[in-house]
Amino acid sequence: MKLEIGYNHDFEVRAETYPTANGPNFTVLYLSDLHLTRWSGPTIRKLEQTITRLNPRLLLLGGDYVDCAQGLRHFARLLEFLADREFVFAVAGNHDIFFGVERLKPLAERNNVVWLTDTATDITLDGHRVRISSSPDAVQTSGVDIHILCLHKPLDINTVRYLPDLVFAGHLHGSQFVFWQSAKGLFPGRLFYRWNMLKTTVGHCLYLISKGLGDTLPIRYNCRKDVVFVTVRRQA
Repeated sequence: MKLEIGYNHDFEVRAETYPTANGPNFTVLYLSDLHLTRWSGPTIRKLEQTITRLNPRLLLLGGDYVDCAQGLRHFARLLEFLADREFVFAVAGNHDIFFGVERLKPLAERNNVVWLTDTATDITLDGHRVRISSSPDAVQTSGVDIHILCLHKPLDINTVRYLPDLVFAGHLHGSQFVFWQSAKGLFPGRLFYRWNMLKTTVGHCLYLISKGLGDTLPIRYNCRKDVVFVTVRRQA
């Protein structure tokens, strides 16, 4: 059990593996809920080091990037660091709507980041078609080898008509205080938020929920910040 107060505590890399029958082999990193402020420089430096070390083929940004104007320069620094990467996608979070998507989206797009809305984007990885979307309405996967749904706020995956292969979400921060944990989720937050858990599977779909990298109210108990790193591996 550990109490953390402040903006720049360390974060963990949660590693998962997703097996496929005939898709490509690649890695994907999901990071969310940065909530950057004027004090967020050390977090960005650590994040840059982690991205360099993991070197994901695909990088997903899950929203809630900036909490105040002073945090915008740290977000700009992160985007500049990512600008040379081939496949970087971003979605907006609820805080981004409050802060101003019109300020964040152009900044992201100037740095080669694809800002996802309600339409899907298809890319090719080693001859395989991979679909990235931010809306459950765009998950029909005909002709697609792998489909990835990148969200900010978790949704009820049981209501999705065409299940994607991988789903990433954030937003809940693990509820910041974790007193006990089970396969059903992180408590007591799980009592109030159905998807306050680390992961679940529905059929072939692996659903992963990040605890995020920052908080507007910077206090946590037994709820370590994280990024989620998945190795997609074709089975022999």
